[in-house]
Amino acid sequence: MNLKITIENKKRSFKTFEDEDDDGTYKYPLRGVTFPTNYGFIEGYRGEDGDELDVFVGSGDLYASFQVWRYDVPLETKFCMNITQKEWDEILAEYKPVIKTQTVYKTKEDFEKAVEGFKV
Repeated sequence: MNLKITIENKKRSFKTFEDEDDDGTYKYPLRGVTFPTNYGFIEGYRGEDGDELDVFVGSGDLYASFQVWRYDVPLETKFCMNITQKEWDEILAEYKPVIKTQTVYKTKEDFEKAVEGFKV
């Protein structure tokens, strides 16, 4: 599988989530996060929020995903590829208040099968 990844946020950058909906409510329970790895999206794949599928890209050989709760979407899946155990732990710590599920894939093929379910 050859995934085309676009990086939107570089490792250690901070992103605020203080986006308001039309009614003035916030979309995210978190106000922001510092990214432990590069962070972006996988082109041609859509997440539950209707935007491109989110992905963390690290410097290891671990593949994982987790689902977070948001005000506007019951669950949103975020994938992690080529991360280290330390990067995984840091990602989980950043999102801890809103994480609902987490998965570490046994193989890269298992990860790819999970990602395939989001292909547009």
